[in-house]
Parts: sequence; structure tokens; C-alpha cells
Amino acid sequence: MALWALFPALLRGFRKGRRAAAALGALAIALHAAPAAATEAGEKSALDKIRQSGTLTVALYKEYAPFSDDGRGIDVDLATALAAKLGVKMSPMWFHAGEKMDDDLRKMVWKGTPIGYGPADVMMHVPVDRQYMAKIDQVRIFAPYHRERFAIGRQVEKLPVLDNLEPFEKLSIGVEGESMGALVMLSADSGHYRETLKIFKSAEEAVAALKSGAVVAALAQQGELESGLRDDPRFAIDPPPHPILKMQQWVVGLAVKADSEELAKALETAMNELLADGTVKRIMQHYGVKSRQP
Repeated sequence: MALWALFPALLRGFRKGRRAAAALGALAIALHAAPAAATEAGEKSALDKIRQSGTLTVALYKEYAPFSDDGRGIDVDLATALAAKLGVKMSPMWFHAGEKMDDDLRKMVWKGTPIGYGPADVMMHVPVDRQYMAKIDQVRIFAPYHRERFAIGRQVEKLPVLDNLEPFEKLSIGVEGESMGALVMLSADSGHYRETLKIFKSAEEAVAALKSGAVVAALAQQGELESGLRDDPRFAIDPPPHPILKMQQWVVGLAVKADSEELAKALETAMNELLADGTVKRIMQHYGVKSRQP
């Protein structure tokens, strides 16, 4: 199956924590060179309009800590820094993830909602995948800034090492429901871990259960675990000892309308500067997340 076909399901997990059952292969860092639409004579570009208004409107996912939740997060601070590079202020446009990545891009990047909410000037935390990008004509995805993957956080005292999944035949592990992690754990080794698997509403709740001792381990995105555990010596974070989960890594970047070529170039330049001067790394560290640049 082509990678782009897996995105509608898997990308729900990147945003709201509903991981998909499909296994996503290696993610590529690439620019999709969509042709810029011809503008009418005298019409201002998207970048000109932003500079004239003094505001960069940025689409940000709700309920996606530590990246964007309750008005704060990595993507919020990064969006503010990008706007400053353009010499304008950042105005957040919050939204809940839809069922498909295509839905989010349509509502927040190139069309807007039926009730007139959106689109924004730019959207944060959009997966950068060459095959998926080749299938969409309405948006331009670019400026990768972080690489994410799955991991398992564990109590060191009760689980000193984690070489395979066998300990979870007896020890409890928490995971977000309707997620790729949950589906893998339910099916792994002929369902041997179903009895000890604890399902939570969100990855944040699963990590909280790990910290309280309600579970011995938690499966989530590494950034979610890093932010929740904050280098607490009682816990360790490891790659999942399962081939499907261990291989998963994905890169995220920005998205604008396909014809917003000047804006894309300006934002890409700004992002590259923020990566080069350490701003992205400092923002990540502020929320307890290790910067994994693409």
C-alpha cells in the first residue's frame, strides 16, 4: 500500500492521539513544488496581505500537548517566533482534528469551513511525506522542523530492562485508545497482552498513570513521554521492542496554499534561521522535549 494512502488514518494519531492500525514507512523530507497560480494584475500576494495587516494567522491543533494545548505548546511558541521573523504578530486559529488529514488541510489551509472559519495563512505540524504530497494540489507542504517516533516509558524499579514485550504478560502498560499503539498491543503475540493493557482517553492520561504508579509502562509518542516525565530518574524511555512501532518515524513541517509561493519561501527561510540559531531546540527543551531535527 502506498504511504499516502495510510495518512488519513495515521495522521489522526499525530494530532489527537488516535493512532492508526496501518504501519507508516520511512518519511521523506521534501518540498512539493506546486505551480504557483497566476494572480490578477495588481492583486497583492498572501505575504503582502499579511505584512499589511500585521498579523500571521496560524492553524493550531487543540488537545495536542506538548505541541499545542490550552493556548500553549511547542507549536504555539514556534509560530510566534516565525511571525516575529516576518515582522508581524501571531494570531492562533485553533481547531480539532478531523477524521482525515485531507479534511484538516481543506478547512485550515485552502478552503475554510462551511460556516466561514478559516482558512489560516499557515498550518503547523503537517507531516512531510513525498508520496502524500504528490497527491494533493491545493497545498504546499514544506519547512520540516521536527522528527517524531513511538516509545515506551517504564518504571525502572519494576521493569529494569525492556528487550521484548513479554514482561507485559504480567505487568500493566497504558496506551491511548483508538491508537496505533493500542491496536498493535492488542494484536501482538496472538493477543497475549490484552489482559494487562490499560486503555486511556489520551496519551497524557496514560503518562499520568505511569507517574502515579497505576501502570508500569506507557506507550506513546516520544515527545509526549519526554514532556510528561521530564527526565525523572524513576523512569526510562526506550524504543518499542516491536518491529512495526520501532520503525515508525515521521517528520512534521508547515503548510500553506499552493499559490502562496512568496509566503512559503519567507516562512521556510525563517524556519531555517530558527533551526540554525538554536531557537527550535530551546523551545523544545522548554517543554521537556528533545529536538530531533529532520
